[in-house]
Amino acid sequence: MSLFKNTASRVLTIVLIFIALTILRLLWLSYFLPSSNQPVAHGGIFDIRHQQLPEDEVLHLNGEWLYYPDLVDPLTINDSTLNYSSSVNRQTIPIKDAGKIAQSYGTYRLKIQLNTNAAKDNHYAIRIPAVSTASALYINGKLVGQSGKVASNPQSHRGQAAPYTVYFTNVQSEMDLVLHVSNFDTSESPTISKRVLFSSATAMIHHQQVTKLSLATISIMLIIFALFSILVFLFIYRKPIVLLFTIGFLLPLADELITFDRSILDWLHLEYAWSFKLSSVIYLGASFFFVQFMRILLVKYRYAKCFQLFFHLYALGALLIVLLPIKWLYISNLLFFILYATSFLFVVAFALREYIENQTQSSVFIALTALSTTNGVIWGLIKSIYVFDIPVYPLDYLFIMLGFSGYWFKRFFENTEQIKDLVAKLQKDDELKDEFLSSSSQKLWDPMNKMITLGQSIYDNPNNKLVAEDQENLKYLIDIGRSMSFTLNDILDYTRLKEGNLHLHKKVISIQGAVYGVFDMLRFITNGKQIHMNSTIAQSFPTILADEKRLIQILFNLLHNAIKYTDAGSIEISAHIEKNMAVIHIHDTGLGMDDSIQSRLFSPYEQGNENDDGIGLGLLISKKLIELHGGTLKIHSIPNKGSDVYFTLPLAMEYVKDKHYSLKHEITAVPAEEKMLASITEKQFKILMVDDDPVNLTIMRSLFASTEYAVKTVTSSEMALAALKDSDWDLVIIDAMMPYISGYALIEMMREHYSLLELPILLLTARKYPEDVYIGFAHGANDYVTKPINALELKVRSRALIDLKYSIHQQLQLETAWLQAQIQPHFLFNTLNTIASLSTIDTDRMVNLLHHFGEYLHASFDVRNLQRIVPLKEELELVNSYLYIEQQRFGQLLHVEWDIDSPINIDIPPISIQNLVENAIRHGVLKQEKGGTVCIRIKDAPDFVAISVIDNGVGIDPTILHELQSGNDHKSTNSGIGIRNTDLRLKRIYGQRLHIESTLNKGTTISFRIPKN
Repeated sequence: MSLFKNTASRVLTIVLIFIALTILRLLWLSYFLPSSNQPVAHGGIFDIRHQQLPEDEVLHLNGEWLYYPDLVDPLTINDSTLNYSSSVNRQTIPIKDAGKIAQSYGTYRLKIQLNTNAAKDNHYAIRIPAVSTASALYINGKLVGQSGKVASNPQSHRGQAAPYTVYFTNVQSEMDLVLHVSNFDTSESPTISKRVLFSSATAMIHHQQVTKLSLATISIMLIIFALFSILVFLFIYRKPIVLLFTIGFLLPLADELITFDRSILDWLHLEYAWSFKLSSVIYLGASFFFVQFMRILLVKYRYAKCFQLFFHLYALGALLIVLLPIKWLYISNLLFFILYATSFLFVVAFALREYIENQTQSSVFIALTALSTTNGVIWGLIKSIYVFDIPVYPLDYLFIMLGFSGYWFKRFFENTEQIKDLVAKLQKDDELKDEFLSSSSQKLWDPMNKMITLGQSIYDNPNNKLVAEDQENLKYLIDIGRSMSFTLNDILDYTRLKEGNLHLHKKVISIQGAVYGVFDMLRFITNGKQIHMNSTIAQSFPTILADEKRLIQILFNLLHNAIKYTDAGSIEISAHIEKNMAVIHIHDTGLGMDDSIQSRLFSPYEQGNENDDGIGLGLLISKKLIELHGGTLKIHSIPNKGSDVYFTLPLAMEYVKDKHYSLKHEITAVPAEEKMLASITEKQFKILMVDDDPVNLTIMRSLFASTEYAVKTVTSSEMALAALKDSDWDLVIIDAMMPYISGYALIEMMREHYSLLELPILLLTARKYPEDVYIGFAHGANDYVTKPINALELKVRSRALIDLKYSIHQQLQLETAWLQAQIQPHFLFNTLNTIASLSTIDTDRMVNLLHHFGEYLHASFDVRNLQRIVPLKEELELVNSYLYIEQQRFGQLLHVEWDIDSPINIDIPPISIQNLVENAIRHGVLKQEKGGTVCIRIKDAPDFVAISVIDNGVGIDPTILHELQSGNDHKSTNSGIGIRNTDLRLKRIYGQRLHIESTLNKGTTISFRIPKN
């Protein structure tokens, strides 16, 4: 019921609008209609002798005119013979049936009899309508106006069919109008099909002014809308459809001007046929563009199939107008009229239907436009059928323009509201998206870390059965997981940046240290790529004021991006100072980017490459972080030549004088109760601190009591390596970000000589993300502390690592004691039995044996064996005592050879050569019935001392040899315990292992090297 009421109300609205438009048209028409008492011509005479010529009204010279089928001379037309010739006939003007006249030329005549009381010098005016196709007006035998050139032959004739107005003064009471006409251009007769107007000059001027004012109103409206369309195209919406509107407004303007006065085409100097075709094409174009306008404005019926048909029919019509002769065009006028009427009716029907169906609120303006056009078409049809003169009527165009304007403004406000709703919805969706991404990324942390940890454990397991290809794929899988963690960090940071919850903790930072630290953090993704990363930042480059954690993130993102798009080449970081700002350049020789890619680089979730597996936030986050620091980020890139990414950060010159500013936020105070946590011991633990910031070192050093800790501080990795050679350290604390040799690289160098258990390393890092922590552990750190440093955490973690080291040291002492316990009871019993036997046989040998046996026991249980290393001389004395005892026991079965360079002053792990010699005797030569030879060879080289124990015994079984060479410290086979122990200690102290060569039934060679430095 509601739908029916809405439809009925809309139909009623349409009817009321149409009635209102009709009423306005009738009011306009009534203003120009002649009064009811106007005279009519009879027998070629227009008699107004008994009335005064009105000053505010024009007279229509309707009625009977005399027609002569020839071009009669106006000066001789009063001849009685001509007047009453049989060829003269009467024609009612305006002529409705042009077929009554067969000739192509002729003469019309009318006498106007004026009031005798009228002034003799009155000013009069006559307006001749457009006559097909040439006319010339004579008043009292004098030519006063013409359109085209009238002639009795086609060669002299020139058509124009333009109306014209003549003003003149008459001193007689009668005036003789003679109108010559000719038409050799079309198939129509030269007839007067419209009214001829006669009035005083004043009344005609007033009539013309109203007409011209109406035409000017139409012209101004159409020109304004055309200019508006051009401005929209130039500055707002550069689409061809806007130019269609511009042309669509100009074509009706041209049609109205040509209809009013065809003489405006004279400047083109066209023949009548081509001027007629031009005006026909303009009218066709105006109709076509009106149809297209309405189609564009429609919502539901915009894509109706009939519009495509109309397009083709209008195109065919334009082609026919150009190609067909003018006579055929006059014949085909009916077809064009049908095309115009049909297309207009369809458009109007669609517009009204859309309004009735209430598709949009703006459809009422489309209905107004359609009704205004319909009203104009209907009155134009009435005008053509009834030969009815209607002056130029501007109100139809006014309502059409109001319809267009109302539609545009309404659609603008509708679109604005729709955009507001969409923006609000998008903002809400964006918030939901960010919330979803943030929560999802946090939920992905745990399974992702488990995956990486599990994959890494499988990869590091020496007993895994993976082939080389699978091993490489597993490594690639771990790297993908770590890259994913960077993506999750970016999502969280982007969310915090959008919410404004990301705050900076600025301090004075050396850019060199951050650069080299990030270099080492990114080494894992350069595997498989021939990329050289280098920094040319001078060591004297000033410090900057920045958040260290965020600076690392900026460099990490930018370098990571450069590595992704560089398969081979170089990545170089440089810096210079400009306007108190540090300008840092990251230049790569990678793929580069075109302008299109660069234009969307800083849009969220945009990738520079379709195959990019990132999420498209790294550059945007870096840009936002740099801007938070007060800097800018820019990119200059050339495809296939590389990119230069450069950003600015503020220098810290004003803060250099008071560096304590940067440290008061860096290390929190130690609570008073923390002092109770440190156990009081008599030993001073030795700690080496490495940081390029001396103030940081001073603050950290103050946390460790001098009575309990001996702390040494150094400001470079080179100084730290030198300090390692000078002394043994219980703990090393290293800052990750240091210039030239980063903390990560320094840890790797230390691990070449010290195991995790022998030298604990505590890493100071600005970031605590799992991937950053993993990088530190992967390089060999034992533990980490994040900045800003909490003093209690730093001390507790340091003490834990020191205690761990001493626990391991005690374990090593137990291992040494365990080695000493390997002196088996039967070895003691056999040695004592040998001494007892010699007491009755050879007392001198017994005394020597007792002497060496005592030395052996003394050396074996000497407290110095608990040390990390002992002099080579002491180790050889132990070996010599042991070999003397064994030679006394086994006689000719055991031969010993010594091949030792002298002098050699070097320290070696205790009970190392003795273990190898004992193994060679017990498991080598004495396994043979004939015995064998053991050779102890020690050779001096420039950088090391080579020690070898060689026997020609039974050799080592390949299975046992494989176990020994595998380096598995957890095997428990009975043989090779001493070898494993020695191998483990050499690995911990020197970072190298025993080299074993053995052949069954031929012998074994076990060797190792002791570096001199």
